[in-house]
Amino acid sequence: MCAKALLLMACDETREDIAAGLRERRVEVQTTASVEDVTLAPASPDVAVVELALTGLDGRELCGELREAGLRGLIALGGRHGVDDAAELLRAGADDFLARPVSAVELIARVRALLRRLREYCAASAAMLDLGDVTVDCERHEVTVRGRTVALTPKEFDLLRELARGAGDLVEREALLERVWGYDDAVTSRTLDVHVGRLRKKIESDPSHPRLIVTVPRVGYRIAA
Repeated sequence: MCAKALLLMACDETREDIAAGLRERRVEVQTTASVEDVTLAPASPDVAVVELALTGLDGRELCGELREAGLRGLIALGGRHGVDDAAELLRAGADDFLARPVSAVELIARVRALLRRLREYCAASAAMLDLGDVTVDCERHEVTVRGRTVALTPKEFDLLRELARGAGDLVEREALLERVWGYDDAVTSRTLDVHVGRLRKKIESDPSHPRLIVTVPRVGYRIAA
């Protein structure tokens, strides 16, 4: 599934550059300059970037309220001389703190790093992934097919794990390329297709008619739920 980010920031060129950069990396972005426009339920963002000066609220109180509303990741933006405030906000529940003015490149990197940590945390809480005939043990890096251990290359394992984590959900090609290969310039969509083909040969009953790893033409792949 696509990661989601909320940018509660002043409407300026920096905010729009950040939003555009995240969207290029397949992050769904909502932007607003007013806390009144923020609705966290039922579709909460994974990460929110909040410029505290726009909220009119005490930063520590706001952090607590956002956490109670179900927000998973929070990056707070404060004033230039906010060293003490930063420590208080981190204790109150913020995951990161940056002082304004902020570089779009740096903030994009911080958002992506926080999304990655959240994804890894969720994966750790579900270390054993059951796909019916196929079981993925994320801790031991082992895959069994109908009770038999199957040897996968590191990239094949990473690819299967990413698909298995969202069993039933479409995982877009670009998302797989980023998560498994890290957007290496040498890696192409053809690389992804080749690895999927090899993976099918090792885990599908009939690789020529795959039933587990389903292709969504021109979009991506999903594990059949």
